[in-house]
Amino acid sequence: MKKKIAFLFALAGVAVLFAGCSSLQTADSSKFNGQKITASGTGVAHISGYSSGLYLLWIPLIVGSTEAPGTIAFGEDSCNVTAVTKMVTGQAKAMNASETVDLVSSAGSTNIPIPFPFLFYVKTVTVSGNAVK
Repeated sequence: MKKKIAFLFALAGVAVLFAGCSSLQTADSSKFNGQKITASGTGVAHISGYSSGLYLLWIPLIVGSTEAPGTIAFGEDSCNVTAVTKMVTGQAKAMNASETVDLVSSAGSTNIPIPFPFLFYVKTVTVSGNAVK
């Protein structure tokens, strides 16, 4: 019985280790070393958004919230390009940019083979772009 309880605690520890997170980082125009980041308009910032989460098959368990970056959410499917793009473009709008150009996205998932293969996955999504006036 003690081994089963220890195993369950180990599984819970793995779940916390792979728990979701989200972040939103910006580099404003003072960090561009005088370089232009776009052919037309004035560069405001380069913005990068990230979200990851733990999924049971396609069901989100613990994910990084794109509504409140830096926090976690339970059962919210925010590890997708649409949600992270909304987070990045929302930050650009908050910085008074009129458009977001050069959007680039990357999405992936990794199988966690413990305790059973092909049940648990960690999904990650990254989107970045340039905010321009």
